Amino acid sequence: MKMVKACAYKHERWFNLDGLGSPGMSVSGGSMSGTKAPVLATAAIAACLLVLQGCAQMSQAPDGDYRQALENALTAGRCDGAAVRGMWTAYDRWYAVASTITGHVKTDEAAALLRQGDQFRILNCTEVARASYQTLIRRFPETGFAPLREAAGASLRSLPPPPPPPPPPPGQPTPVWPISNS
Repeated sequence: MKMVKACAYKHERWFNLDGLGSPGMSVSGGSMSGTKAPVLATAAIAACLLVLQGCAQMSQAPDGDYRQALENALTAGRCDGAAVRGMWTAYDRWYAVASTITGHVKTDEAAALLRQGDQFRILNCTEVARASYQTLIRRFPETGFAPLREAAGASLRSLPPPPPPPPPPPGQPTPVWPISNS
């Protein structure tokens, strides 16, 4: 009896390829003749393919990748760096995939930006929060997203003003801003 160790949905099981019994059991003692042979062989191959599919390291769905990246960024507790860049990359991929689905309303994608902004605002990462709210307002102009845009706008207004731009390096001309008379 030939035993093959296979991974099925991250659990190890023994499958007997001499017969089509349940995992770990043998159905032997008979010959495969007539019309049973092709059917049984096909069933055995199909079962093996299903088992191997569970072993393959396939990428998660784009929203799963984003959720994992968001969790990593929040866990890191930093306002910049690789975790935050990874979060934005995963979100952009999710948004791009969702945009290709005809008729798909991207409510989850918009709501995720609002939650993301709120979570980073709590962490006092105002620039990530600001970018999240601004992205929501910019990417979702449709009327159905008005409540989310309004919430993002209110949250955006509640943030402290952005920091001033850094001064120019020495030797560079200083930008001159027009003086307003209002």
